[in-house]
Amino acid sequence: MRIETVTTEKHFADALAVRFAVFVHEQGVSPEGERDWLDDDPRTLHLVAYSDDGTPLGAGRLLAPHTDTAHGEGSGHGAMDPANPHIGRLAVTADARGTGAGRALMAALEAAALERHGAHGRVRVELSAQDQAMPFYERCGYTAHGDAYLDEGISHHDAYKDLTA
Repeated sequence: MRIETVTTEKHFADALAVRFAVFVHEQGVSPEGERDWLDDDPRTLHLVAYSDDGTPLGAGRLLAPHTDTAHGEGSGHGAMDPANPHIGRLAVTADARGTGAGRALMAALEAAALERHGAHGRVRVELSAQDQAMPFYERCGYTAHGDAYLDEGISHHDAYKDLTA
């Protein structure tokens, strides 16, 4: 397995294909709710996990601090701190769950958050997690906070992790 930074239209198409397979087709999120303007923000980092044969296994993105999240992840609850980078749209295909693809993507996104947005070797990363995925994020070291809220009809919690170099 390898993690690739999205630098080509093919990479981006692969990332969207994974996200739409998981969020739209499996979970019933609206296509309009899944693809948003933050995907095209030049400050957004997209990653894709590929199998050794080139099959896309998962995807995720890192939003830069001060990104307006009112129209993106976590909309409607306002608990995220815009001064912190935000990991989102983490998706792993059904066939690739349990293979380590999600954990590899999280590790790569966290490393990028530290490199791009860390100060003095530290950064707090936030995410909006579906409640059913919270055990995964807790195993990755995230702490849930605040009340549950619905996003696209799915119960979520905000979570954070303090990273150090």
